[in-house]
Amino acid sequence: MAYTDLLNEAIDDVAATLAAVSGIRCVTDPTKLVPNCVFLLAPSFTTYGGNGNIVTMDFPIKVVGSGPAGLPVLRDILAIVALVLASSVIVLSGQPGSIEIGGASFPCYDLTVKVQAQTA
Repeated sequence: MAYTDLLNEAIDDVAATLAAVSGIRCVTDPTKLVPNCVFLLAPSFTTYGGNGNIVTMDFPIKVVGSGPAGLPVLRDILAIVALVLASSVIVLSGQPGSIEIGGASFPCYDLTVKVQAQTA
């Protein structure tokens, strides 16, 4: 099924923008999550204008590295973070974190990306 509403199109736009950058593997499906990728999670949003025609969305993004945490893995994660920062998405913040995949904990960087979407 094709989702054409402004919220789903914003998700697709962010994922496509990040996937178009050489060196970034963007994942939106947690069942396909593999370390050394950018994982796009569900966004929060704020509406502006009547009937929700204009929204700003904050996307939590995890830049997931391979484990265990250490300087070489941190450098790999930061290299991917730098690619995200150099892309056309607006990164508001970033901080180190971790994510559990298949019972194992992997180091990551938690980024927040802001996007505006509106209907025509």
